[in-house]
Amino acid sequence: MDLYRSRYDFTNFTTQVHDFDPGIHPYPSGLFWTVPNPSLDSINLGLGTARMTMTDLAVTDFFDIPNALFRFQDPVSSPAKCSFDIHWSGPVTSRGGVTNSPGSTGELVMSSATMTWSASNALGFSFRSNPEGTTSAFAQLGKISNGVFAE
Repeated sequence: MDLYRSRYDFTNFTTQVHDFDPGIHPYPSGLFWTVPNPSLDSINLGLGTARMTMTDLAVTDFFDIPNALFRFQDPVSSPAKCSFDIHWSGPVTSRGGVTNSPGSTGELVMSSATMTWSASNALGFSFRSNPEGTTSAFAQLGKISNGVFAE
């Protein structure tokens, strides 16, 4: 989850103030920003519906994406936690088809989603989204297999 002071700047990241993610394990060449989530509920790609929830997930606040990747700031990071509830409600607005690149396969669909999320770090920062939920401008849902799991 990323927070920006104003409109995002993906060139220099001058407006990004927080980057909450699970990290890269082992750093620098390990599994990238991924954790298991046993709470995935009722995924239906055909209808574009699903739900994903996590509470008090242990993450790290790296402050911005370049620092999360290259770890050059001081301090590098702060221990943090986040909670979120994302609900993809459909309908499917477009289908990305099957992804068949070397080493991966899967299906992607565009849908609509609402979400609530909160995060805090050990330095005292905290954020909570509007409890009414936030509607996304872009919501993609899919099932991707890669590596030894790709068929």
